[in-house]
Amino acid sequence: MKHTLTALALSLGLTASIPAWADLTSLTPEVPKPSFATMSLTDLQAAAQAGDVRAQFFLATRYKLGQGVPQDMQQAFAWYKKAADQGAAPAQLNIGQMYAQGKGVAQNIDQAKVWFGKAAKQGDNRASYNLALIEERDQNLADAYQWYDLSARDGMLDARIKDKAQGKIRTLAANLSPQDIQDAKNRADRWIQTDDANSTGNSSNK
Repeated sequence: MKHTLTALALSLGLTASIPAWADLTSLTPEVPKPSFATMSLTDLQAAAQAGDVRAQFFLATRYKLGQGVPQDMQQAFAWYKKAADQGAAPAQLNIGQMYAQGKGVAQNIDQAKVWFGKAAKQGDNRASYNLALIEERDQNLADAYQWYDLSARDGMLDARIKDKAQGKIRTLAANLSPQDIQDAKNRADRWIQTDDANSTGNSSNK
């Protein structure tokens, strides 16, 4: 795959669950290096304010989960956004999730797609899987197939997501024509080849 996940995303040591549409794929920190998860709030805030993208991510996560601070989704969004603007795919994924669910920010599905697209461009198939969930929910089955197809390709981040996507592909194939399927695969190929991270490349955008 042309675009691969950044070393930063890998260094964050993150995992994701695979819930239904109502709870989009999210990120939960494990044991980071260095241990931003156990750093004092004062030190973490100082590092985040100094521009450390990992500190920004984990400060956002503390606010999101209410770990050592009162839960504050607006603060979580603000710090995820700082990390996302620096190119951190896990933060971009969280921004997409928060836009999709209207948590910490007004719900905006178009913006959710933009941020999921940015993370997906870096090889995070949790983001492309979320794009597929959105399209499947809206009954855009050919577009959903496109994103599930991308989620299942070689070089993607999460093997569990690949397995889930392959199951979805088999289910959707029963409701699509061979031409629909081929068109979806062609769109997926074109999307991989473009450098525009803001483009979701769906058939509805053609």
